[in-house]
Amino acid sequence: MSDRSWRKLKTLSTLMIASLFLSGAAFYNGYPLVYPDTGGYIGLQNLSFRSFFYNLFIYPSLWFHSLWLIVFLQSLIVAHLLRLVLRVIFRVTSFTAYIFMIVCLCFLTSLPWITGFIMPDIFTGIMILSLYLLIFCRKNLEFPERIYLFFLTVLSASVHLSNIPLAAGMIGVIWFFRMMIKNNSRFPASQLLGASLAILLAFTFIIVNNYRAYDTFDFSPGGYAFLLARFVADGEAVNYLKESCPEKKYKLCAYIDQLPADSEKFLWPQDSPFRKVGWINGYRQEGKDIVKNTILSHPFSIIKGSLKNTILQLPMINNWYGICSYINEPNPTNSIRIYYPSDFHAYATSRQSLSQLSLNTFNRLQRKIIYLCLLIASAMFFIFLKHEQYRPLLLLISIVCAYVLSSFITGTLSGPHNRYGSRLIWLLPFFCFASLIHVIKFWKEYKLRASQTGSI
Repeated sequence: MSDRSWRKLKTLSTLMIASLFLSGAAFYNGYPLVYPDTGGYIGLQNLSFRSFFYNLFIYPSLWFHSLWLIVFLQSLIVAHLLRLVLRVIFRVTSFTAYIFMIVCLCFLTSLPWITGFIMPDIFTGIMILSLYLLIFCRKNLEFPERIYLFFLTVLSASVHLSNIPLAAGMIGVIWFFRMMIKNNSRFPASQLLGASLAILLAFTFIIVNNYRAYDTFDFSPGGYAFLLARFVADGEAVNYLKESCPEKKYKLCAYIDQLPADSEKFLWPQDSPFRKVGWINGYRQEGKDIVKNTILSHPFSIIKGSLKNTILQLPMINNWYGICSYINEPNPTNSIRIYYPSDFHAYATSRQSLSQLSLNTFNRLQRKIIYLCLLIASAMFFIFLKHEQYRPLLLLISIVCAYVLSSFITGTLSGPHNRYGSRLIWLLPFFCFASLIHVIKFWKEYKLRASQTGSI
C-alpha cells in the first residue's frame, strides 16, 4: 500500500472513530435523543412554521428503518468539519491531537448531545464554522472542499428558519467592518459574495417551497405565531388587544382574559385560546394583523422586551431537554411508532423514555468548563493578537458574535430557551481546545518571533 493510500485510510479511520465518539450520547441513551418537534420532522410533513429541509435531510432514514443513520451522519459531518478547521485555521494535522480534542469535546461539552439529537440544532454551529471557512480561509481549501462547504452552508442555513437571519446578521457585520476599516484585505469581497450567495440560495429554496406548499412568497407562513405568542407572553399584544378590541373585533378578543403569560402555553395546548380561534394556519390573517399593529403601537416596549429576552437567553446553556421523557406524549412517540416500528422498542426502553437520563451533574460540569473557557479564550485573544495570528482571532470573534446574535434572534422570536444556547455553546470549548493544541505545537515559533521583535 502506498503512503498516500495509507494516509487516506488512516484519515477515514480517524473520522469513523471520531464519529463514534460524537454518537456517544445516543449510545449511552440507548437511542437517538428526541424532542416533541422531532415528530414534525419525520416523514414529508411540510409544516408552515418549520423548515421542510430537515425533513428532507432525515428522509433517507426511512429507507433504513432507523433514526440511527441520522446520528451517524450528523456526527460524521461534524467530525470532518472540525478536522478541517483544525488543519486550516490552527495548522494542526496530528491524528492524535485531533482525537484527543474530540474526546475532550465529547466528555466536557454539549456537542455529543446535539449530534445525537434528531433536531436541526447541530447545523447552527456547523453553519458558523462553514461560513467562516468560506469567508476567511478559501485560499487554503482545495477546490472540492470549497464546493462541499458551499453546499454544506446551504444545507445548514435551510434546515432551521432561525439560521438564515443568523447567517445574514453575521455576513452583515463582516460587510460593515469591511467598509469601516482601511485595510480590508482580510475581508475579501469575492469570498463574502460567495458566502452571501450560499445564504441567498438557502433563502430561495425556502421561499420556493413555501410557494409550492402554501401559494405564498413568504419566508415562514406560520412564523407569525411565534411572534404573536412572544408578544402575548410579554404583554404587548394583550395591551394592543385591550385597546383595539372594541373596534377591531378580533376572534382572540373573546379570550383576552385567558391569554397566558407563557408563549408555550399559548401555542401548543389543545385547549389554548390560540387553538380555539384556528391555530397557526387557521388564524394567519388576523394573527399577522395583530403582530403588525402590536409592533406599530408598542415599538419601544417590544424593543425593551427583546433586549431583556436577549440578556436572559445568553446564560441559558443547560441540556435540560435530555432528561425529559416523551413516551406518553403523541409527539414524537406516534411518529416513531408509525415510521420506525423496528426501532420502537429501543425508543421505549431508552434512558430518556424511562426518565433515567439525568444531566444535572453534567450541566454543572459544563458550566464550570464554560467559565474556564472564557478565561482561556480571553488569554488566547491577546496571544493571537500579539503574534498576528488573525485566523484563530477572527474565529473567536465570529463565535462570540454568532452567540450574541443567536441569543437576540431566538430571544426575540421565541423567548429564552436552553436549547438555543446549548446548540452553539460547544463552539467556545472547541476553540479553546484547538487553540491550546496550536499554541503548544507552535510555542517555540512564538518564542523565536518574540525574541526577534524584542518583546517578552
